Amino acid sequence: MALEVIAMAKWQEFRVCPGCGYDLGTGEGDRSCSWGDCPYVPEELDVFCDQCRFDFFTMEGNAPCEDPKVCEHGAPARSHVENYRQWQAARTGAAG
Repeated sequence: MALEVIAMAKWQEFRVCPGCGYDLGTGEGDRSCSWGDCPYVPEELDVFCDQCRFDFFTMEGNAPCEDPKVCEHGAPARSHVENYRQWQAARTGAAG
């Protein structure tokens, strides 16, 4: 019987600091520190555009581009949305 080992990516193992109520996907909640954004969040969970801070998880913000869903500057953040959903579901014990 072969033992199957599934390696988790580092972003899947990320945990917020104790006492932190900041939601990485919505940008809401009480922080347990004085940082604006979490300095420890792995790049793979960052759903905010580096150019304008548009939130691709909630699809909210004031993007200067015509359509944030296709803007080239938002491509990295858009690619992280599914990672964030998986991470959040695993953290909260939610399915799917």
